[in-house]
Amino acid sequence: MTKWQYTTAQFITHGLGNDSGASDLESALNQFGDDGWELVSSTVYHNTEAEKDVLLLVFKRSV
Repeated sequence: MTKWQYTTAQFITHGLGNDSGASDLESALNQFGDDGWELVSSTVYHNTEAEKDVLLLVFKRSV
């Protein structure tokens, strides 16, 4: 049976349709991929303390 290891990453979003930060996100995703992580889930939530939207990514890789 395959065993999995999980990790998360969070990124501040800059609004829908705005490409600012997209290249930073792409670089981070490529680095996770290079390290063997597979993106399995993503969601956006509003951080009320920071008053910003946050992109939460969940990754997995086999142990």
